[in-house]
Amino acid sequence: MEKKDLEKFKEALLESRKEFLSKLKNAQSKISDSFDENGGDEIDAASQTSEKEVFFELTANDKITVDAIDNALVKIEQGNYGRCECCGEYISIERLKVIPWGRYCIKCQEEAERPRL
Repeated sequence: MEKKDLEKFKEALLESRKEFLSKLKNAQSKISDSFDENGGDEIDAASQTSEKEVFFELTANDKITVDAIDNALVKIEQGNYGRCECCGEYISIERLKVIPWGRYCIKCQEEAERPRL
């Protein structure tokens, strides 16, 4: 991969990281605010509990994505960015443009997602 392409991916990764961290901070703030609220009846409490569960699930997924972004940034520094962690082949530029923190080529990703019988 050319140096200019690596720089573009690094910029995209850093921007995505910033966005996900901001999203996490906002979600955590909302969760914290909802813990501070008192009062209401059992239906309100159940609704708040359900909303908190959704927030926790979303933040967990965002944390996983931030970890994947950090991993991709390390790979750029180490000089092995863009290689599939499964087969070692290069991940297509088109795929990396969509998911710059992608760890697998499309073939290996599809294989991993294929239902096992």
